[in-house]
Amino acid sequence: MSPATLAQHYRDNQINTSSPAETVLMLYDGIIKFLRAAVERLEQGDVEEKAKLIEKAVNIIDYLQSCLDKEKGGEIADNLDRLYGYAMVQLTEANLKNYAGKIEHVIMLIQPIRDAWAEITKSNGNGKSAQQAMPGYAAGMPVGELTARVTVKV
Repeated sequence: MSPATLAQHYRDNQINTSSPAETVLMLYDGIIKFLRAAVERLEQGDVEEKAKLIEKAVNIIDYLQSCLDKEKGGEIADNLDRLYGYAMVQLTEANLKNYAGKIEHVIMLIQPIRDAWAEITKSNGNGKSAQQAMPGYAAGMPVGELTARVTVKV
């Protein structure tokens, strides 16, 4: 088996055995990872790779947005929905104008949410149900759908 195939199996197993809160944390980590790499590629003048990395981040954001449960999530889900929409507009503009500042701005918006999910993931191990730990998200997020939309390279 090739190293790339082994890495893909590892990632698939990690996703399939993670709690919903851990999965959301991995998704936020992916957004930040792809956006940081996009800034690096932009600084190196590789606009084609920058565009691919931004697209991966946008796919994750779009997926997270599609999983919001506005009925149960109330104000939290509404706020996340607006944030995700804003982030996608900023990333589209950054991609079109090759503007690293907008990419970095989105990273600064996502980082505190990612850090909050890290805390949720820790507290989820202390007896909270996944739905209590994940306000705003639909129970049983279809992670397989995301795997088909976003390829993560290690």
